[in-house]
Amino acid sequence: EINQILVTHAQRGRNVVRLKGGDPYVFGRGGEEVETLARAGVEFEVIPGISSSIGGLAYAGIPVTHRDHASSFHVVTGHLQQGKEPQDWEHLARLQGTLVILMGMHQLDQICQALISHGKAADTPAAAVMCASHKVQKSACATLSTLADEVARQGLSAPALIVIGEVVSLHSLLQFMPTALQLDEITGTAELA
Repeated sequence: EINQILVTHAQRGRNVVRLKGGDPYVFGRGGEEVETLARAGVEFEVIPGISSSIGGLAYAGIPVTHRDHASSFHVVTGHLQQGKEPQDWEHLARLQGTLVILMGMHQLDQICQALISHGKAADTPAAAVMCASHKVQKSACATLSTLADEVARQGLSAPALIVIGEVVSLHSLLQFMPTALQLDEITGTAELA
């Protein structure tokens, strides 16, 4: 339906903007939308954004790579299209570096258990970051074996990023520390502390 709306309005001579959070080509269906425009002969321009898999984690104090902890990162979806085979958790459990899972909160417990059953250490640091970069952002840090329980205890829900790897251990040190002025701006007060 979205694809058709884009084509219809563009063919009527209108300038159409399809605004997406993050990067339109990182699990944002941007490729599908642009493919539809190209097949319909509609001129388009894609302006890349910063994927939440990188920017959202940075805002939560979790770098996706760090020379002491991870030299690679892997971004996957936790929610595949209807009828598709599930992720290859056995392969993903063997990867070194940071594993970032988008759209996986509804399957969090199953994802964690699948990774552990395929050899990922149960004590691997893991976190979920809900509403990354928004003022209601909330993070739950635990281990791969305890993350689902910690997320439930704190009441986190989708939309959230799931991140697994040693870089999570940096969260408490690197998380955003608002200044007094920024705290005032967040709370809406005009006083300086």
